[in-house]
Amino acid sequence: MTEEVRNVEMPGRLKLVRGFLWVQAVLNVLASALVTTLAINELEHGNEEAGLALALAILGFVVAVVLIACALRISHGSRWVRPTVIAVEGLVVIMGLVSLVNGGAITQLIGMGIAVGVIVVLNKPEESAWFSR
Repeated sequence: MTEEVRNVEMPGRLKLVRGFLWVQAVLNVLASALVTTLAINELEHGNEEAGLALALAILGFVVAVVLIACALRISHGSRWVRPTVIAVEGLVVIMGLVSLVNGGAITQLIGMGIAVGVIVVLNKPEESAWFSR
């Protein structure tokens, strides 16, 4: 008995999540490039505290690569994508809260809202099932 494999289309909300992953990746690259430039400038002028900013910028580049990999593989339903995206978005929420508590910009709420929305969508039954088919 042969089983027929159907070409199932990715749920619409996952297409929206994929779009947000691309936006987040691009913004991470841009912000990390800016912080890298500023940190290198500060380091060249003797400000050793800029090393932390440079390390965080490098982390931003790494996160961007992870988000790009997830955005590329989400349409294939790769099992590792869902937990990876949930973990990254969870870190976005935590870092946003820390930033707000430390007097950061209220605009952090936008990124946190997107992250929470992505987590909610990935935990909906239809979208969650996409990764276990």
